[in-house]
Amino acid sequence: MRKKILIRQQIERNGLILIALAMVLIYWFLDSLVSDQVMTRTLIVTFVIIYGVFTQTLINSRKTALEEKERTQKQLIQAEKLAALGIVAAGIAHEVKNPLAIIIQGVEYLKSTVESDATLLDVTERIKRSALRADNIIKGLLSFTRQTPIQAEDVDIIPVIEETLSFVEYQIKSKHIKVVRHYAPDLPNVTIDGNQIKQVFVNLLLNSFDAMQNGGTVTISAESIMDEKDKQYLQISIADTGCGIPESELEKIFDPFYTTKNTPVNSGLGLSVTKGIIDKHHGKIRIESDVDRGTRVIIGLPAGNPQ
Repeated sequence: MRKKILIRQQIERNGLILIALAMVLIYWFLDSLVSDQVMTRTLIVTFVIIYGVFTQTLINSRKTALEEKERTQKQLIQAEKLAALGIVAAGIAHEVKNPLAIIIQGVEYLKSTVESDATLLDVTERIKRSALRADNIIKGLLSFTRQTPIQAEDVDIIPVIEETLSFVEYQIKSKHIKVVRHYAPDLPNVTIDGNQIKQVFVNLLLNSFDAMQNGGTVTISAESIMDEKDKQYLQISIADTGCGIPESELEKIFDPFYTTKNTPVNSGLGLSVTKGIIDKHHGKIRIESDVDRGTRVIIGLPAGNPQ
């Protein structure tokens, strides 16, 4: 079946050329019966083939341009949907935050009334911890979705990574993903906009999860390195055990709207946005991948103040 489809596609892409070849063969055969003008016949055949190739190339180019235009329009629409979804998510987070505050206050009151009962005290403490954790996630999401100017500050990268992981904990559990952490001791601080770098980590983690439909492992590493100019960088890598990316596609992976996933929810903007954020932080990003073995994204952020 696949072979038939490939043959049909080749015929569609080279239809005029095939017709031109059929015509010149018929012409050559018939003209050779009544004429000995081989040179004239050869010139006519050559011009017909050139015309067929030229016309077919124009048709294919036009068809490709139209397909690309349609794909770009669909992705722009999807990007608008994602932007609207972010606004809705921020509104929902605001609505959830207020009931959580009431729950936390109520639990504090309950704790004061059940001090004599160790079991109930333990239950209320667990409720409080869970509510506080949910409240922290909501605060983080509100901060993450808020459109604000770049606010770079000197930070420890580990809390930034861990807060990002809390955003995607549902995906981690539902897709049976194992997260392995390798944080080197005495990591240098980096001057970054925490919210933008969280967006980078969210994009990369979601890509890794999509590449591991049947579960797998994501390994997050952080270490201090020196580049070829003896400049210190904080290097963060996110490696997965997913399906990998073909080598032929790696050079286009950061192009806007380019995507290797044929899903309607994917706009093809994630890695382009990711690279833009890293560039703004004077950092470096590269991707290594092996098909069926996994992908590793390596980010280098200048230690201290990048200016």
